[in-house]
Amino acid sequence: MGSKNGETRQCANTNRASIENNRIGNIDMNSVQNNELTFHNTTFSHMEMAGQVWLTAIEIGKALGYADEKAVQRIYSRHADEFTDKMTGVVKVTTPRGMQESRVFSLRGAHLIAMFSRTPIAKEFRRWVLDILDREVAQGNAHPAFDFDRAAYNARAISMNIKVIKEIWRGGLEEALRLIDYRHGGDISERLADLSFFTAPLEESLSKHEKKGRIH
Repeated sequence: MGSKNGETRQCANTNRASIENNRIGNIDMNSVQNNELTFHNTTFSHMEMAGQVWLTAIEIGKALGYADEKAVQRIYSRHADEFTDKMTGVVKVTTPRGMQESRVFSLRGAHLIAMFSRTPIAKEFRRWVLDILDREVAQGNAHPAFDFDRAAYNARAISMNIKVIKEIWRGGLEEALRLIDYRHGGDISERLADLSFFTAPLEESLSKHEKKGRIH
């Protein structure tokens, strides 16, 4: 998503919003709905566009525990090359103060933001987002198109590399970092645990359906 070829439609709460897309054309916004999702004390006034849930950067920041409203924008700016136009975009919203731009993220985009976050609540937020994604898949709202061969290859390569990294970590790297009082050792251990959370069921699914030539 970028800043070209935008169009405006009426939102469910009478606010108007437009979202521009510079790769696959304008998103059909004939049915843009504002609803609510709640994570702890943060209530997301999210939008549903093109069958996807979109959350604002400011509200994601609040959910992650940032006091600075620009925190998520800075995270995005540092890692912008890792986000696709299906993960983030800029929405123009008419407010009492006039037309304003707001960066929004799809659920996958919000999850990636949380992967880069260092706040104590980031891990819980990531799992909360995954729960919503699971619900979207169950309701048939997840995008179905993907290249199976490429996905299977990438998934297996990721799994193999994570195993190697964990072996290195357990083989002495963790202890070495502890001896030099490296303060981010715990963060690394937590991220490895998170990766295992994803790769364990993925590897099981690949093995189960390998002969069928499909993941699900």
